[in-house]
Amino acid sequence: MTEDLMTKADAIADMICQSEAARQYWKAREKMERHEEAQALFESLKLKTNNRLGLAHALPEDHPKVQQLQAEIQEIEEQLYEIPVAMQYKQAQAELNELLQGVMHLLLVRLSDKVPVELGPKQGCGKGPDGQGCTCGGQGH
Repeated sequence: MTEDLMTKADAIADMICQSEAARQYWKAREKMERHEEAQALFESLKLKTNNRLGLAHALPEDHPKVQQLQAEIQEIEEQLYEIPVAMQYKQAQAELNELLQGVMHLLLVRLSDKVPVELGPKQGCGKGPDGQGCTCGGQGH
């Protein structure tokens, strides 16, 4: 029984990896990896966002250091909005994430009246625009 479930889970994973959303994600990611300016901006954004999160635990939201980092983050995001490749990547990543969340949510809904599951709020995968998204079968590495 368990082996059959794992085989079916593998089949669903393969279907997701072969979906249009996954194809568009890998295509956009490849373009992003070749765009040096966008890559540098994403790295800077990731670093500043992590720094801001760390400061937010130690300082109040209205502290000048927190505010300064937030302003720098906003500036980088505005620069990224000007790069079509970056926006295509962000959109493709969001669409793939939406597909994954939809599959998970459907599974939980179908199970909820048969076994105890918590549906909880819809959440993202936690992967940001740093090039670390879905790893369907290791493609794109």
